[in-house]
Amino acid sequence: MIDHDDITIEQSESLVRVFTRHIRDSGHPNFRNMGFIDWIQRDVAKTHYDDCLLAAVPNMWIGIEGDGYTHT
Repeated sequence: MIDHDDITIEQSESLVRVFTRHIRDSGHPNFRNMGFIDWIQRDVAKTHYDDCLLAAVPNMWIGIEGDGYTHT
């Protein structure tokens, strides 16, 4: 689980965008009806070597850099 103090404002904003786009209305069985906090706790982790967040979404992982840039 990630601590809110360990992420940047830009990463927080990107997490909201990723959740809205990939999770909120997902019909995927692993993500159906999942709330934002539950998703953060279960499917988002911080890497130890470069402070990038890794977020699981249906069928892929999305990296979120400290400046909020997202990539697969």
